[in-house]
Amino acid sequence: MDQSTTRPRSTAATLTPPPAQPEPGPDTDRPSGRRPMTIGGTRAWVITAMLMVLMMINFADKAVLGLAATSIRAEFGLTAAQYGTISSAFFLLFSVSALVVGHLADRFSTRKVLLVLALIWSAAMLPVIGPAGFTVILLSRVVLGAAEGPAFGVAQHAVHKWFKDADRSMPTAWLTIATSLGVIVGAPALSWLIAAHGWRSAFIAVAVVGVVWSAVWLVIGRDGPIDLHATPAAETSTDAVRPVDRVHVPLWKILTSRTWLGCALSAFAGYWAVALLIAWVPPFLTDDLGYSKATTGTLTALPWVVGVIALLAQGFGTQRLMKGGVSSRWARGVLPGSIAVVAGVCILLSAVVHGHAAILGLLALGLGMCGVAFAAGAVACGEIAPVRQRGVVLGAFVGFYSLAGVIAPFVAGVLVDRAGSDPSSGYTVVFALTGVLVIVGGLLAVTLISPERDTERLTAVGRPAA
Repeated sequence: MDQSTTRPRSTAATLTPPPAQPEPGPDTDRPSGRRPMTIGGTRAWVITAMLMVLMMINFADKAVLGLAATSIRAEFGLTAAQYGTISSAFFLLFSVSALVVGHLADRFSTRKVLLVLALIWSAAMLPVIGPAGFTVILLSRVVLGAAEGPAFGVAQHAVHKWFKDADRSMPTAWLTIATSLGVIVGAPALSWLIAAHGWRSAFIAVAVVGVVWSAVWLVIGRDGPIDLHATPAAETSTDAVRPVDRVHVPLWKILTSRTWLGCALSAFAGYWAVALLIAWVPPFLTDDLGYSKATTGTLTALPWVVGVIALLAQGFGTQRLMKGGVSSRWARGVLPGSIAVVAGVCILLSAVVHGHAAILGLLALGLGMCGVAFAAGAVACGEIAPVRQRGVVLGAFVGFYSLAGVIAPFVAGVLVDRAGSDPSSGYTVVFALTGVLVIVGGLLAVTLISPERDTERLTAVGRPAA
């Protein structure tokens, strides 16, 4: 329960005013070990930048398997279905881990949770430096997925502790953009390493970078002030503490609200596309379109470049709409949902057009714009969740949509294998199916997401938080 703090008041009769106490700055902790109280200040953006780097490493870890796919399949004689199984294995514990660790992030320091996750996934990359085979790579990807599954949700939870609700769209967009930057920066560099020093060198490189980040985070990382476990409400900005933050809502009511379902389903469709982008677009460019490994590394970055532009536009547009008084239904539901519909149409068209330039252009546009579902969904889920429950709500959001990562690569592998000697027909079916799913996901976002409505309903059914 929130506790108020009584402070002595200065009056005209006071002959000797108490000495002025310095206000804690963004880098100065309050007495009694309390966290710094500057919301949206310099420290907030330093933490956001560090978490952006973490997300870059996170997605470089994911992308490295796809970039090395041709070499790995050739060395171990893997079929398309076996490679699809390895890709899907990454997501075997991804969803469960996202939910469990998201729950823990509501009870423990997000700073410490993220540090442990980063160290685990760095260690999970190393088994491949030995005599790796199908089983070793598969188990390594399972462990990696278990450690990386919670990362996006916990990182969003950590960022939300530093910004008021109306100001969260841009930092959330930047954090999501970092996933694209991880591939934009990492794909060419890792492709060069694979070509020059073998595919194992790329795995070692991302593991080392993860350890370096962990060391820096140990020094710089902090938990933000918008955390009612540690911060009395009287000391927190009244704009940051909302009525829903003062109640506890049964989790099932949050996870069955129209807004959460709309966010989760639209993000599921978007992640289906991203999982294919990570696992199957590099082999598609190499094996079907005939590009070299070096060229594939560059072309693979194109959808992620589009993703950066789309996320910046969506984040800036959403924040401007919110500050202009537009409801979050339009800013966080209709706008990103409409972008997703356009993305789905582009992916669908890529399956029926001819010519490499047209295919690459439509795939880059369509797959690149799918990321808006994660950024908008994370902010909308954060809006309807009480602060004490935000970690598990975001963890459940990530856990649900990442199920697409289990299904999509395996389904794509089966479809490509069934195409036999004409794999291009298998890829055509894969991209057509993906386009339809993304269109449906966008329409669900437009029709279901309404955070203001659901926040009011959830506040009404909640009980005062202890």
